[in-house]
Amino acid sequence: MKNRLFLAAVAVSSLFSIPLSFGYALEGESWTPNRTVLMHLSLPAGGGPFQDGSGSFGDSAEDALNIWNQYLVHMKFAVDRNSILPPSGNDADTSVSMSNTIYGDAFGSRVLAVTLVTARNSTMIEADTIFNSANSFNSYRGPLQPGVYDFHRIALHEFGHVLGLDHPDQANPPQNVVAIMNSMVSDIDSLQPDDIAGAQSIYSNGPPYQTSNPSSNLVNLSTRAFVGTGENALIGGFIVQGSQPATVILRAIGHSLRAFGITNPLNDPIMELHNSSGGIITTSDDWIDSSDATTIASYHLDPSNSRESAIFATLNPGNYTVVVRAFDNHDGDLTGVGLVELYDLHTTGGRAGNISSRGQVLTGDNVLIGGFIVGGNQGKQVVVRGIGPSLAGFGITGPLSDPTLELHDGAGTLISSNNNWADGPDAAAIQAEGLAPSQPAESALQASLNPGNFTAILRGVNNATGVAVVEIYDLSPPPN
Repeated sequence: MKNRLFLAAVAVSSLFSIPLSFGYALEGESWTPNRTVLMHLSLPAGGGPFQDGSGSFGDSAEDALNIWNQYLVHMKFAVDRNSILPPSGNDADTSVSMSNTIYGDAFGSRVLAVTLVTARNSTMIEADTIFNSANSFNSYRGPLQPGVYDFHRIALHEFGHVLGLDHPDQANPPQNVVAIMNSMVSDIDSLQPDDIAGAQSIYSNGPPYQTSNPSSNLVNLSTRAFVGTGENALIGGFIVQGSQPATVILRAIGHSLRAFGITNPLNDPIMELHNSSGGIITTSDDWIDSSDATTIASYHLDPSNSRESAIFATLNPGNYTVVVRAFDNHDGDLTGVGLVELYDLHTTGGRAGNISSRGQVLTGDNVLIGGFIVGGNQGKQVVVRGIGPSLAGFGITGPLSDPTLELHDGAGTLISSNNNWADGPDAAAIQAEGLAPSQPAESALQASLNPGNFTAILRGVNNATGVAVVEIYDLSPPPN
């Protein structure tokens, strides 16, 4: 990986009128085609209202990103408006911030902003923009005003660097063009044809976007848990049902959980997909390195952090296991909260279902959480189980002695709960389905659910801790 530094310096005078021609310059790096680049805005809350009506620096920055989005096809900006991420130059997140230093290094003379680009080969991993807080900013249109700089036009310029554009007036040979991407800030306050042509030369062509087919099946199954080392990795199992293959995307999410308030995420997850005999089918460390990276992005399932993992696979009927642990960077950072996700694209006749995930159940936010979506427009019956003490019979050390289970809807409302499965109102139905847990202290519940999002939370009674399994069974008949 390498860092690229770009400057927007103060022009001594406005640009003169010059003949229009296309001379855009490219950095040589770009984002994975069809990627959605999430911009984490960590800008000062105050400062507005500005002259152009913007209420804040965040308003102005988001408007600049939306202007670029109008001209982009096979890459788009998305915005995390009030990011809680601490900006960093080596976290594979793309941040926008304002500071008096460049991650501790001094700004150069007359520098208004910088964009630091990190790439592997020609694929961008991270591109952070930092505005120099030593300057006075407003957001306005028209000629430059003495003593106050237009944040909006500088943002347009810097976000061009995030796209992969360089300074045409500093190219070799220099290009004599009207462009907001020229190295000096000037009276130009909007994107010019040259800027647009440069961005479109990178992102106008690419593979088509894809969508999964509508289905009344469980279309997304996920589990969040604390990921440890050894047998305390996060392990997800699922079954491809029916007589035909199923096409799925699997993801291992870690570092980007910090944006959702998870303070101890798994910073660099690695994922393995195993078949029923334990053989490794494929692995993923950084998803952008995969030969299927563009396909994953084309389904809008690209992880927002470049270090996270994703696998695209078409799997024959059978049992599969996904193992998520930390990639060993030899820095001792091998644990944290991780998320394993299964997306069934329903592009074939098979169905991925009956997910079970094994992980550590701790206290507070570090319980075992299973999420799923009932797709389509029809209701569905499911059984959710929390397994603990019976794991000892499979050689698991430290199993959770007494799991308790809650099922919540997408609004967080409690739908149902269970401690000991035989004491629940669904005990007879669960037993009739052949899904009764083998130990009385284990939990299970059955529910009829309308389409929507649902969450199963598995805890230990009296804050007990240990290894447990959360399981979600789709009771509808599998496809033929």
